[in-house]
Amino acid sequence: MENLKLTTIYSGNNCTGESIVIPVMPVKPELSNAYVPYQLYGKILPAQEALKKGTVFPELVK
Repeated sequence: MENLKLTTIYSGNNCTGESIVIPVMPVKPELSNAYVPYQLYGKILPAQEALKKGTVFPELVK
């Protein structure tokens, strides 16, 4: 499992629940199956800016 990218997710809202470490993508992805990596967001935009940009997640603004 070298070079495996891991992330931590939480069972509750706002990182309050039990933490679980999971791979960003499957360890052994199968051919001809589509996979979408977990989307990880760090911070959110202020309400007025989010309304102008159409999202609260700065990672989605291009």
